[in-house]
Amino acid sequence: MGLRETKKVRTRREIAGKAMGLFVKRGFDHVTVADVAAAADVSEKTVFNYFPTKEDLFYDEAPEREAALLDTVRSRTAGESLTAALLRAQANHCDRMCDPRFAAFARVIEDSPALQAKELEIMARQTESLARTIREELDVHELDAATAANAIVGIHWQFFRNARKQALAGRNGHAAARRLRRDLTRAYRLLEDGLGQLEKR
Repeated sequence: MGLRETKKVRTRREIAGKAMGLFVKRGFDHVTVADVAAAADVSEKTVFNYFPTKEDLFYDEAPEREAALLDTVRSRTAGESLTAALLRAQANHCDRMCDPRFAAFARVIEDSPALQAKELEIMARQTESLARTIREELDVHELDAATAANAIVGIHWQFFRNARKQALAGRNGHAAARRLRRDLTRAYRLLEDGLGQLEKR
């Protein structure tokens, strides 16, 4: 990236970091965009230039996560099934979601209906993008691609919810990460017989 783009990335991260600190301390619904702007020493207009809504400030990594999901489909190794590639990629997040600090993130979501609604919106968008990518990469019927995408994002969402539940119950560390991996593996095995055939059409 050039200097201008590097500066934009740095500013975006700074704003998101300040926002998260306020959300954890006060709760999402008790923080305004003006509060975030003041903490980041920028104008409200600058905040909105980077984040269309306050909810986007909280889920600032959503675009990056979606891009990674689609890249997993596109760049899986030769002979690797769709489900195996996605399981491998998602399992890499288990340790991060079992870090004690994840509990603060989980608590903010649990206490905010607005963030829970935004989560649904994000999952719906990921489903559409994933369906389109599966159809393009695997050359399958549109209905098959949509069905697969809904199932995969359903697993992804349940994985995220399970991680939050564990964090809020005070379960973290290696044992919690192993539990998440086990449940994630089980979920993908339930799909393997159906989705594992997509490449063979």
